[in-house]
Amino acid sequence: MTGMTEMNPTSTTILWTGASQDLTSLATGGRLQTGSYTVTEDAIRFASGLISTREESIPLWMVMDADLTQHISQRVRGVGDLTLRLDPRYAGRFGQAMLILRSIENPSAVRDLILRQANAVRQFWAQRSYERDIELRRAGAVSTNIVVPTVTAEPAAPATPALEPAPASGDLMAQLVKLGEMKTAGLLTDEEFTAAKAKLLA
Repeated sequence: MTGMTEMNPTSTTILWTGASQDLTSLATGGRLQTGSYTVTEDAIRFASGLISTREESIPLWMVMDADLTQHISQRVRGVGDLTLRLDPRYAGRFGQAMLILRSIENPSAVRDLILRQANAVRQFWAQRSYERDIELRRAGAVSTNIVVPTVTAEPAAPATPALEPAPASGDLMAQLVKLGEMKTAGLLTDEEFTAAKAKLLA
């Protein structure tokens, strides 16, 4: 995955783009659209509104499942509504528990693309989480148990092996500096940093 930093979407590679093909779009010949959507390697970017446009972004790793619905009029036009269910543990951070892509063309193909890419992103971060745990063990810290959302469409990533307790001796200052760097980089929350530091100083 290119261009991804600490689970924050930054990729500019576009995998799919579309717009709401609703009655407003039909009546104006596509000149007015109530929603536009773009799927990149690591995010879904969307804009809504006719007069004023609000643009937002949701990381793909948050997408846990997708439901497709089509009314009769939508089925005739080959469009449908795609409801993306987001990880509820992070709903507060991004302000919503679901995202609806309304009246998009070929919705089943878009659903498959999003779920497949979401799985790939989660697997990427699962591997990064494992590597971070290895770094913590080498630094003499306990596991921070960083949680990456599990996949609904495919088996969950292998459990991270339990780490050994911090050694009683060693270069304590280097270990504390390492923890500080990981906290500054966003790899550790304040609580995780405090717990790991307490273990080292115990």
